[in-house]
Amino acid sequence: MSGREPAPRAVPEIGRWRGSVYCAAVGTQALVALAVVVALGTPVGLGLAGPARGSAAAGAWVVAGLALLGLGLPCVAIVLARLGWNGAAALLERSPGQPFEVRLRELRTLTRPLAYAVVMVTIGGVVALVVLLLVIAAVVALLSPWLTAGGDEVVIGPVTLSTTPQSVLAAVCAVGLLTGLVSASSRLARVHCAVVLQLLTSPEQRLQSDLTATVRSRARLVRAFDVERRRIERDLHDGVQPQLMSISMTLGLALAMMPPDAPGRSDVMRAQHQAKDTLEALRRFVRNIHPQVLIDHGLGAAVGELADTLPISIRIEDRLGDRLPAEVETNLYFCVAELLTNVVKHSGATHAVVRLGRPGPRAVEVVVEDDGHGGAGIGRNDNSGLDGIADRVAALDGTLSIDSPLGGPTVVAITVTAPEGTVHD
Repeated sequence: MSGREPAPRAVPEIGRWRGSVYCAAVGTQALVALAVVVALGTPVGLGLAGPARGSAAAGAWVVAGLALLGLGLPCVAIVLARLGWNGAAALLERSPGQPFEVRLRELRTLTRPLAYAVVMVTIGGVVALVVLLLVIAAVVALLSPWLTAGGDEVVIGPVTLSTTPQSVLAAVCAVGLLTGLVSASSRLARVHCAVVLQLLTSPEQRLQSDLTATVRSRARLVRAFDVERRRIERDLHDGVQPQLMSISMTLGLALAMMPPDAPGRSDVMRAQHQAKDTLEALRRFVRNIHPQVLIDHGLGAAVGELADTLPISIRIEDRLGDRLPAEVETNLYFCVAELLTNVVKHSGATHAVVRLGRPGPRAVEVVVEDDGHGGAGIGRNDNSGLDGIADRVAALDGTLSIDSPLGGPTVVAITVTAPEGTVHD
């Protein structure tokens, strides 16, 4: 028997009417479970308090009752746990998460369902019974004005209503009571969901859920960062770059119309050169933000273009074949860019190799090797490029390995998951 585990996050706000329906369902479960447990324990009560008390028949009743409880309680616990999971998942409107398993051959797996069942049968049963009595009393009080108008007396517990003013006052109190119960239902529903998550989730499952949520959150942050990079690149490419080009052309036209000996001609010429230099610097900056060749031709072409701009010899071995998903291509490109930047700045290398390939049908491997002096590693410098690469790789649920002994060479391998035949976005 198995249920499902909601991620142990904070329980969100719940509407009053949804909370009321949920509390009614949970209360019904608690009352039914209480009735079943009482029925299972009836033979024990008969054996201990019946007319045959102390006889062999009483002992048989007790043994039979204990056997029924031993067989029935685990079933009640499993059913309650399953209903609790499904109800909490439906109320919270999110995936319940990783399933937990109850194996009858391993009694320890029954511990949490049994604990939840005990809470539901004792505390939950008492609360449900009290609420049920209050609701019945409120309904009777609402009907009391019609009953007393016909000359009948209405008895609600210790209170007797015999006149119309008394019954009207009782009806008003009943409306207030029902309103209060509806208002409190959302809070009670949140409390029950918290109890379900706490009792039916082991610490290991909560840790795994937290870890999964952290990985997904990091992936969302990296994805949002890349989307923002693309937006900035597009704004610069479509907005600022054409304006600088227009300024350079205007200065060139003005320079062409000026006589060679005109005053200020040298200043205009200098301004045109500065505009051209600024435009070229902006183009390089835009290319570093998100290269257009990566969008048009893929990872291999983008890495090749990057290698052509660096001052050392870099060989590209591209065996990827089909295009990768855009998210994977973007993250791997910036990982390679950071690795090659580190090679140029810190390794003292004269040659590097970048290998792009697929070691398996669902795996992509990027290897960067250089002949530098080695000694690279994650966490050796705060905010280092390797730490940023490790974050990007982790966001893709991949692995990063670094082999960099002192004296070199350095080999950095990145492996991520990307199915073959994926359509590039």
